[in-house]
Amino acid sequence: MNKLTFFIHGFLFSAGSAVIIYVVKSDSIFYDPPSNILYPTLFSIVVFLLFVLLGYLLTSNLKAAGLIASFFVLGFFYLWPVFLWILITILVSLLLIKIIYKKVGFSKTHLVMNAISISVVGFYLFQFISLIVGAPRVSYQSGILPVRAMPASISFLDTAPDIYYIIPDGYGRADMLQSVHGFDNSDFMSALEQRGFIVASDSQTNYPRTLLSLTSTLNMQYLDSLSSVMGDSSLWWPIMDAIQHSQVRKILQEWGYKTVFFASGWDFTDIRDGDYYEAPYPIMLRNFENPFLNFTNLSIFRGIDRFGIAWPSYDTHRLIILNAFQKLPEVATLPGPKFVFAHIVAPHPPFVFDRNGNPINPANPYSLSVTQSDMTVPKYRAAFLDQLLYINQEILSTVDGVLANSKTPPIIIIQGDHGPGIFNDHKSIENTCLYESFSILNAYYLPGIGLDSIPMDISPVNSFRFIFNQYLKADLEMLPNRQFYSTDANLYQFTDVTNQTQVACMMNSSGLP
Repeated sequence: MNKLTFFIHGFLFSAGSAVIIYVVKSDSIFYDPPSNILYPTLFSIVVFLLFVLLGYLLTSNLKAAGLIASFFVLGFFYLWPVFLWILITILVSLLLIKIIYKKVGFSKTHLVMNAISISVVGFYLFQFISLIVGAPRVSYQSGILPVRAMPASISFLDTAPDIYYIIPDGYGRADMLQSVHGFDNSDFMSALEQRGFIVASDSQTNYPRTLLSLTSTLNMQYLDSLSSVMGDSSLWWPIMDAIQHSQVRKILQEWGYKTVFFASGWDFTDIRDGDYYEAPYPIMLRNFENPFLNFTNLSIFRGIDRFGIAWPSYDTHRLIILNAFQKLPEVATLPGPKFVFAHIVAPHPPFVFDRNGNPINPANPYSLSVTQSDMTVPKYRAAFLDQLLYINQEILSTVDGVLANSKTPPIIIIQGDHGPGIFNDHKSIENTCLYESFSILNAYYLPGIGLDSIPMDISPVNSFRFIFNQYLKADLEMLPNRQFYSTDANLYQFTDVTNQTQVACMMNSSGLP
């Protein structure tokens, strides 16, 4: 028997581990680009080779080393249901061989495992390929259109202001917080205004979902063209590039701006290929590594952050948020001009801070979302508002630091991507409080611009149009304010709800209008 035969099954099991997790964990299919399996796959193969070496050192037998390595790979990198199914299949197959041939040796064991590895990995690989073949692709020539009427360059680059775009996720408008949740946020609004901010008191998001809201804002356009490109797809990942390599980024880079991106802990806004990437750990894992670590025996290594790895956990999430607030003022000292992008996943759940900034560790397994099935409406609301109070303190401290460290007065946008969404049902417009979901904090620090120059109802699709016109001599049309809703099942088929989103709604304790 060829010696390579001893290692075929182990290599296939290791190479196929990430593919299997991607297919089995349905969330991955919607949110994670298929390319995210690359590093886990390479990691699994390297570990397999190390197991082979370890097995050989222990046994001095290549046949035994191949088997040891395969079973270690299955034990560490496979979801338990798949692992048990494979293990049972191996044992039953070997039992049948024992009954028929009266003897089971290394050679027959390797043949059985090779056959099973080819069958199992081939089965899931076929499903993986089926999922990605024909998936829609979004480009500036199809779903996202180039923005015209922009100057090719700017002659005043040395004095151009830094532009900070800070997105506290799920941060709602003051009047909505008062009306729907009985929460008075006027002190924070006043504190922003005292620092020179213009608070657009009637502002609404254009889309009540981070993915769509930021795609629209950073490309300065509505997403009508996505409806035909994406069809009835419910996949998120095909439009990730529209956020990470947006029109706003492209234009500013062409003008000579440097880019500074902050780790967010969410792949869509965790942009790592700018001029600067600010993260609290040397190694920031992708979201796909969450099921890869949490639902296999690799979970025994969770929490080991002393090696500089951002293992998915509430402690890590908390540190990512704190890192953004602490480092934003330091960024002001970098040579400019700069486009600074910081998506801060708070006050949006998970709720990891109390109102004084003390750590909270939710009882549920780590996740970037909390539903009403996890918490009652009163507890959800209380936790959300407590975290918002702490975020208020951090925002003000960060603004003070940025302004103090900036040689040229910067442009600062502090903008919720959507409202709190406590009463938002992404499956049903009838069960959604549109007023809560669309009402957003939208505050601008605009040096040299009169307080009455910006419309109080400006929506995010126009934020950068306004700034480029005012500061960088663009000639962009200001778009009419429109609001769109879509469901999980038809993510890119939008319903125009423009005339329905300013009507206050009261929700009962079950979360229904």
